[in-house]
Amino acid sequence: MVLTASCTLAAQQSNTPIGDLYAGDGEARLVQPAGAGMSVVPGSELSAGIAAARLKLNRGGQVRLCPRSSMSVNSGKFGLMFAMNTGALEFDYTLFQRGADFLITPDFNIRLQGPGKYHFAVGTNKDGDTCVKSLPGNAAPIEFSELMSSATYRVRPQDSMLFHAGKLNGNTVLAASESCGCPETAPTMEATAAPTPQPVAQPPQATATPVPVTQSAAEIPPDRPGQVHVEVDTPFVFSAKNAAGVEPYSTARISLSTLPNLFFVQETVDPVVLPEKPAQVSVREEPPAQPAASPQPAPQKKEKKGFFGRLKGMFTGVFHR
Repeated sequence: MVLTASCTLAAQQSNTPIGDLYAGDGEARLVQPAGAGMSVVPGSELSAGIAAARLKLNRGGQVRLCPRSSMSVNSGKFGLMFAMNTGALEFDYTLFQRGADFLITPDFNIRLQGPGKYHFAVGTNKDGDTCVKSLPGNAAPIEFSELMSSATYRVRPQDSMLFHAGKLNGNTVLAASESCGCPETAPTMEATAAPTPQPVAQPPQATATPVPVTQSAAEIPPDRPGQVHVEVDTPFVFSAKNAAGVEPYSTARISLSTLPNLFFVQETVDPVVLPEKPAQVSVREEPPAQPAASPQPAPQKKEKKGFFGRLKGMFTGVFHR
């Protein structure tokens, strides 16, 4: 992306250039037309885009325009005059002779008295809050005066102040953590190719010496037709007498009591006792069934006895007493 800074020429009082305007500062790599900056003459209006711009003065030093900031520059007999609206600027130059530069803001007239070395940042917003921050190397005081009154304030070289609502009497000390001026430029990072790893030299390995194969270890040649093989009969006797006394090389012992019961796996079931419940009686009660009467033996009929029968009974009763 090409970042440029615009330079609008106003009514020119002199054709002597004040300096050159560069689209970007020394920390950023930006493309410049023909590799040079734009010449700035008195009465020029300068503005910076999304990146900071740099006005390099012909007398030495520079003024840095922060992003989205603009200013006008003019020259006089005893120095330069800058004017800004809202935004931020950074001054970094040295006045070697007697004279003064002026910076005009919407609320203040800032005077830079020479000789002196200046390195500071100044910024203002739409509410009239104006900050001034001393940067490394600043060695000269800065004089503030209100445009609408005679109030003045002298900022020492090592001080950083904040003036609220365009008034000098409502000033506070600017903390070191608070920003004033241009934001810090992100460092430029360059991608470098990783070096190609060098192959690690492997230690020499010992080569295996082939062992000559003896005739006994060689493969058995195939049979030829008509070849006779030698057969040997050898008796083989086995006796079971001494077999019991021979102990094996190693014995494995297993305790069966420690093995799980894989064949008779049963769950232990607790007995269940059903609670006794009273008999349930329906609403309609039926009379209890009468027990069946046991059958009465049939009365035996008295056998009618004749004369001889009665006579027999009489003799039986007489003789059996």
